[in-house]
Amino acid sequence: MTASHFAGRRVIVAGGTAGFGLVLARHLVAAGSRVLIIGRSSQGVRRGLDCFPDESPHDQRVHGIAADLGRAGEGERAAAEGARLLGGVDDVFFCVGRSGRGAILDTSAKRLQEFLDANLMAAVELTQAAADEVSAARGSLVYIGSLAGKLASPFVGPYAVGKAALAAYTDAVRLELSPRGGHVLLVSPGPIARRSDDPAADQAALRYADEIAAAGLPEEASAPGGTRSLRPLDPDALARRILAACEQRACELVIPARAALLAGLIDWFPTFGRRLLARVTRSR
Repeated sequence: MTASHFAGRRVIVAGGTAGFGLVLARHLVAAGSRVLIIGRSSQGVRRGLDCFPDESPHDQRVHGIAADLGRAGEGERAAAEGARLLGGVDDVFFCVGRSGRGAILDTSAKRLQEFLDANLMAAVELTQAAADEVSAARGSLVYIGSLAGKLASPFVGPYAVGKAALAAYTDAVRLELSPRGGHVLLVSPGPIARRSDDPAADQAALRYADEIAAAGLPEEASAPGGTRSLRPLDPDALARRILAACEQRACELVIPARAALLAGLIDWFPTFGRRLLARVTRSR
């Protein structure tokens, strides 16, 4: 990918104050973009901005705002702040969401709705608010989904439902935006490693401990993706692949490749493919 593709672009990264969203924001800034990172709390935004020590406030290349995108009006406000602080919005990256552990048959409707709210509904208002401007700029709407949205594995059922809903939403947005010049990309990665300098790195080790204990799940439920068959992805390598996919105007990126093959197998041979999926994710 040539850095010039994102040079001078005005980009919103929702969920860009920690985790993979912050990694993407760093790569965009390095490529020459002007970036607005969005986090749920002012403290999180400050910590995220501290990860750009080489960016002088006078350069106006990195901004941050606190917004709870799950609340009505916050998506529209975020888009308006992007236009005000960056001078417009060319691209939007959605890195918001909520993972978790649980048995789907023990998940109440209320709790399942929380996963839908965090993984799907948080993207809706900002998508609608930014769609016209992104289309006019022939820019990208990029949604960070999950491999769980394509291949449900043990102990992550509620999360899989939320990300599968996001995948369907992304397809529907693409149908309406592509004829207008916009590019829509769904990224379906396996578990992503955290960088050591991530502001939330210290929380990763015990991230699901309370949920697993409360639900009485086996210890292996804490493994990345809820199964020992997946290794965490390198976040910087993944960010580079996503930016390259934007330049190529790809529709979807599924990583790792063997998971993409399995997802394709399920599409073509549903019964056999799902039996194979159950075998490779089965508790040991």
